[in-house]
Amino acid sequence: MAGVGFELKKLFRARTATGHIKAYTYSAVVTAGPFLLMTGMVLAVQLLFSLHGVAEADSLLFVASVAYVFVFSQILSSGFTMVLTRYLADCLSVGHYRDVTASLFGMGALLTLFGSAGAVAFFAASPLGFAEVALTDVFFLELLLIWTQSVYLTAIKKFRRLLAGFAASVSLSVALCAGLLTAGWLAPVRAALLSMDVGMGLLVCLFFVHIAQCFGLPRDGQHFAFLPYFERHWRLFFSALFYTGGIFLPNFLVWLGPWGVTVAGTYRCAPGYDAVTFFAFLSILPLMVLFVVAAETRFYEKYAAYFDAITRRGNLREIEDARRELVYTLWFELRQVVEFQFVFTLVFLALGGYVLSLAGVDYHLVSLYDVLLFAAFFTGILQLLFVLLMYFDVQRFVLRTAVGFLAANVILGILGESFLGAAGYGFSFFLAAGLGLAAGWQYLSRFARRIDYYVYCAQPVFYRPPHGPLTRLARRLYGARYVDLERRSEP
Repeated sequence: MAGVGFELKKLFRARTATGHIKAYTYSAVVTAGPFLLMTGMVLAVQLLFSLHGVAEADSLLFVASVAYVFVFSQILSSGFTMVLTRYLADCLSVGHYRDVTASLFGMGALLTLFGSAGAVAFFAASPLGFAEVALTDVFFLELLLIWTQSVYLTAIKKFRRLLAGFAASVSLSVALCAGLLTAGWLAPVRAALLSMDVGMGLLVCLFFVHIAQCFGLPRDGQHFAFLPYFERHWRLFFSALFYTGGIFLPNFLVWLGPWGVTVAGTYRCAPGYDAVTFFAFLSILPLMVLFVVAAETRFYEKYAAYFDAITRRGNLREIEDARRELVYTLWFELRQVVEFQFVFTLVFLALGGYVLSLAGVDYHLVSLYDVLLFAAFFTGILQLLFVLLMYFDVQRFVLRTAVGFLAANVILGILGESFLGAAGYGFSFFLAAGLGLAAGWQYLSRFARRIDYYVYCAQPVFYRPPHGPLTRLARRLYGARYVDLERRSEP
């Protein structure tokens, strides 16, 4: 998020109310803008379906297709993009820009390969027509590329142009869908999926243009120079995978339960549960916005000052003062963000039930929404703890917490289904998120109390480069041109 932080610091330096408003608005646009635009695109297509009298079965098929694409693209890409983030950060820190765009091609190729294989396996026994399957596969692969490109976009400071790209692609999708539905040339589901493919395809092209303008086109062709990072930072890969899987696992269990329905002989989903879960997770968008501001401005300044005092050979008093300010700022900003989000969660609690009731949502789903609201609250804070722990590169703490979060969802979800049935939906996720949050908070507290030990004593004395098969493959592919960025970044 280096580019975001740069802009936020510039806005906060103004020290005026207008500057602060611009900073928070800027953070909201960058953090939540793309998600809200894509959500608006899906809702707009559903509205067009309603206006054109499209059958409910077709509308449900479209929603199920989009939901599966979104969920499984997030799960598949989560670990890869986390490791890629580390690789990109090292490239930027040592000024090694020549392989940045090349790594985008390489990671895009890997995810396209794995995504295509997974899609073929999933649709192998599907009764859907070739057109529906092909259009859904294209949408799935496009989202994989967009999640990959988003890693690079945080280092680009032209966020207005990026947001304009999102708006243009969404507008194109909605306009094309409206035109196709009016013309009646294609079946409604095919028209909607084709429209989204075209819009997301435009977005992929625009994002690539922005990245190429910033980092240039590949020069040496080292598209897979990031492969050794999967060996050295495998904990990051599995942490992201387990955390993302833990978020969606409760939905999978409900899909397989009595609330689940089969759509077009292909998808299992629970429309009511999925809808209230979506609205519950909307409530934590302010948490993400405020945390970006806190982490990229006040906390990062203390973080940088502490490590500057160490690496620039500050005296003991300077290092100790910087450590105290860092720990104090960490807990102060985290408490501020949590308190703010708790208030916002209470607002969603008060208004959400009323709004959902007016929309005709069943009473039991409204009650379930209240539980899921606090499960989302716990999950959002847990994500913040992950980010803070990753600032200090204590990857084993992050992995342990992610494993515990996923295991708690598996165990409590199965027990809830076995003993409570549908009455346990949502509550098991609430408990698992609470346990995960407690574990993450404990690890962060342990690190904050013993930060000097983990910084000075828990690090390896000598750098040990990875020597696994992926490293050997990278060295064989690129020979003397291969650059070990982590060794190069050593002081």
